[in-house]
Amino acid sequence: MSVLYRDLRYLRLKVPNLDAAARYGADVLGLKLEDQTEGALYFRSDARNHAICFYTEDTAPAVAITVGSKADLESVFNQISQAGYTPFWLSEGDAEKRQIKAGLTVAAPNGVMVDVVWRPLTSGWPFHGSRPTGITELAAVQLACTDIEANEAFWMNAIGGIVSDWAGQAVFFNIDGAHHRIALYPSDRDGVLGVTFGVEDTDHIMRNWYFFQQSQLPVVHGPGRQPTSGASFVSTKGVGDILYSYATPMDAPHANGPRQFPDTAQSHCAWNSPCMLDEFKGALDK
Repeated sequence: MSVLYRDLRYLRLKVPNLDAAARYGADVLGLKLEDQTEGALYFRSDARNHAICFYTEDTAPAVAITVGSKADLESVFNQISQAGYTPFWLSEGDAEKRQIKAGLTVAAPNGVMVDVVWRPLTSGWPFHGSRPTGITELAAVQLACTDIEANEAFWMNAIGGIVSDWAGQAVFFNIDGAHHRIALYPSDRDGVLGVTFGVEDTDHIMRNWYFFQQSQLPVVHGPGRQPTSGASFVSTKGVGDILYSYATPMDAPHANGPRQFPDTAQSHCAWNSPCMLDEFKGALDK
């Protein structure tokens, strides 16, 4: 990885209705609505000013990663170009929408935009969610890919991510020292598959599971434990037609390098929890 990224910064997701997204972000996810405009909602999950932005304009979804200096932005721009992709500098208006000083964007093969950003806005206030979820951070984003090899090559060669593990064809990318911030899954569609918020411990996984059940929300995966990262998790499906998960802290990347797990459902959940999505079943168990 030629540039050391600081973090996974935000997810931008188009939704059909901002009122419904506002209720879902606060009442279901337990996030804090920090800012809003006529066409966008900015929700906090931690010290950053926003971790997820719901918007209505007709633009592609985006996931952002942070660099530490303006020189790093130049380096990443050149790295992406040399890998054969076409990055664009974000305009002042686009930077303002993203609450950043400056940045670039590039389309991944699955159509999701990858923003590389510098000086993203951080809130000076402690995070207090609308319910006791145990949220501590924006932990990871999952991406659906019809061409998994092309997307793996993009994240490796253009972005400079490091593979932590494979589970069948699914691949987990380390960008900042965590086991993974980006996970790619083979799918019959392209786009954002889901987003994961980190929570303190397994107690909060169970609390959120009970909340889903009591609120009659679909539990599409979990409670379970991911064999690759070691994180316990539970997932529901909601606004924007993606997964929303809570997960405990991940293990560090394996000291001896990436491992290959079988292409089975057990490689995505060691507890054999029920799963409603083919992306987490593995080719051998579909």
